[in-house]
Formats: sequence, C-alpha cells, structure tokens
Amino acid sequence: MNGILPVEVQERVNTILELAGVQNTASQTVLRQSHGYWIISVATRLDFDVVVKMAAPSSHVPSFEAARAKHEIVGGLTGLPTTIFVADDSGSLVPMRFSVQEGLSEEEWFTRREKLSKQELQEALASLGDVVGRLRRPVLDAFGQLPEPGEASCIDALWEHTMSIARNQRSRENFIQLLEDNAVLWNGLRPGITHEDLHGFNILFDPLRRTEVSGLLDCDKAWSGPVESDLARMELWRGMTSSWFFERYSEHVPELHGYLERRPFYQLLWRLEYAQDSVDHLATTNALAAKVGMPQVSSSSEA
Repeated sequence: MNGILPVEVQERVNTILELAGVQNTASQTVLRQSHGYWIISVATRLDFDVVVKMAAPSSHVPSFEAARAKHEIVGGLTGLPTTIFVADDSGSLVPMRFSVQEGLSEEEWFTRREKLSKQELQEALASLGDVVGRLRRPVLDAFGQLPEPGEASCIDALWEHTMSIARNQRSRENFIQLLEDNAVLWNGLRPGITHEDLHGFNILFDPLRRTEVSGLLDCDKAWSGPVESDLARMELWRGMTSSWFFERYSEHVPELHGYLERRPFYQLLWRLEYAQDSVDHLATTNALAAKVGMPQVSSSSEA
C-alpha cells in the first residue's frame, strides 16, 4: 500500500533514520499499517534503500532486538548478510519500538525458479541445500527460545512450541498427547537453529548470479529446536528440494536416525499452525494425521 504518513509518524521515522545514520533520503512509502505497527520503505539518493519497522510499545509485534539477534545468528552460520543494522525495544530513543534494515534487491525463490533452465534449477537447488545445511549445524547447547534458550529437553521445547503456534485448542491437545505418547522418538537429538518459515518467499537469490542464494528473510520465528523440522516442511512444499539439494545438504548434516518417523509430526504441526479450509489443505492435513494417529479434522475450526 502507498500512503501519506501522519506528521507525528513521519517525525518519528526521521528520528529513527537519524539514529541509524541514514542520510540523503528521497521518499517514504507505507508498505503496511496495522494496529500500531508500521512498515515503511525509505528511498535514498545513494545506492541502497532501507525499511523501517515501528511498533507501539503495547503492540503484540515480537521483539525487534530479538529479531536482530536471530538474524545475526543465522547470518553467522550461513555466511549470508544480516540486513537489520539497528533495533531498539526500549522506547527511550523514540516512543516506539523499531528496527531499520536494508532494502532488498534480490528475487524470491518462487519467482526466480520460473525463469531458470533445467540445469540452472538444479544448481539453484544445490545452492539452497548448501545454505540450509550450514544453518542446520548443531552449535547450540539447549533447546528453547532464541537468543537465550533455556534448559528444556527437545520434547519439552517442542511441546511449548506447539502451544504457541497451533491455532485450535482441540488440535493442540491432540497433538501434544501424540508428542507425549511418542516422546522416545526425540531422545538424543541435539539443538540447532530452526528457522520455522523457510518457504519460497523468504529465500532470496542474487540479482546477478542467477542460481546463488543470497539471503534469508523473516528469522523472527527462529528458535533452538530439532534441526530437521525445517527440512520436513520443505519436503512437504513443492519445488523446494531435489536430489541436488540433498547432495549438498548432507555434506553438512547427515540424516538423523528416526527422521522418517518424526517427519510427519513436523509437517502436521505446520498444517495446524496455518489451518485452512481448502480441499487440498484439509486432505494433506488428514493424510498426515492418519500417519501419526491423530483424529481427522473437517474444517480449520477443528484444526
């Protein structure tokens, strides 16, 4: 959306840009505005644009400082650049929580893949497998929320994660009971970065190097969890993996014992998080529910 910023909001944006050291701005465009949350694209007269995110102190928008810390962890593991360079939740600098990040010129995977030849598609999926594999390297000591996970076991952390994302109470209870009944499947797993949202719109490819992954977006939901969770979701989505992907991925992370048994649990949890009433969504949800022994659902209100 485009829109004219209220004077008060524009003044706050200008203050935030000054704090971030961004100068020579040309224009500001509202990308999103909802319940005290603003996303604003700022064009500069230099070689880059920036994006300012602002949230009222009372809003439910997650911590910007935590998001920055998560992006830095992901960037350190993958070698990809961190785009958030200023974040503040204190409200002491301006009466808003905020972050400032670089604007992006890269292309989303779901767009890029339609432009690639068969050979280029294989190379791009290999690049993606390499990046996801590097992200999976177990470097953390505990499961739980980032940037400072607690002392929970894998199954306890997964239980808490389910409580926070599964939308329907009945489904949450059914799924948690399944986790408890099958807890032995998660014995011995080591914690690692779980992005939780590695779909094709959050994976960016370089504007010039057509088959090279250059960025990952929306690390805000990342947590210290079972590292195979993202892989399970990517296998469920179309066009996200291939033999070329797995060849590069396995150079960093070998398949963990019991993964094929755990995979439908991860995939079902994603379906419960984003419950929909479409025929395809319900059919896939119920096929996964049958695999793990969960009751069938007939609508998103039950999922």
